[in-house]
Amino acid sequence: MKPDNLELWPDSLLVSNMQSNDRAAFGRIYSRYWSKLYLSAYQILRNREAAEDIIQEIFVSLWLKREYTLVDNLNNYLFTAVRFQVFKAIRDGKMRTDLLHDTDLLVSAHNAENAFAEKEITQRLNESIEQLPQKCKEIFILSRKEHLSVKEIAERLNISPKTVENQITIALRRLRTDMGEFLFWAVLLLGGIWGK
Repeated sequence: MKPDNLELWPDSLLVSNMQSNDRAAFGRIYSRYWSKLYLSAYQILRNREAAEDIIQEIFVSLWLKREYTLVDNLNNYLFTAVRFQVFKAIRDGKMRTDLLHDTDLLVSAHNAENAFAEKEITQRLNESIEQLPQKCKEIFILSRKEHLSVKEIAERLNISPKTVENQITIALRRLRTDMGEFLFWAVLLLGGIWGK
């Protein structure tokens, strides 16, 4: 039995009714989640207009695709959509926020998105590393994963330190291109990803 007051409806009932073209149910979802989603986006972007645009886009998409979108957990669905859109905006260069100089922002974003972001970043990093030439990949892994110095790598592989430095530079350049600027710097600055 449905509660008379729409505000008391659980998310699952609101989603079910929204999928049956109930605009009031959609309106209640919008009211229930808009400010929380906005704060989540704003916390990372620090840009009011960009955060509003992202949330508006998510709700428009939710309504337009309501009949065939599978939503088991509305809260998780919406917050995952926000994270995706925020990272996409940064990756695509739509945001000119100076993430590299705001380490508090990076750390809080990392903590807030821990489970979601680390898995995606690790997967993307590993895929990008696999695309490196064999020697370049080996040197990069020794440097970043095993934390060997340039001198230690040179001695282990019986090559010059200059060759090691060149190969690390090549690896970093390729990873930056492949992963996009934001993910590349997230990997370098947030560290510890490989230990998981």
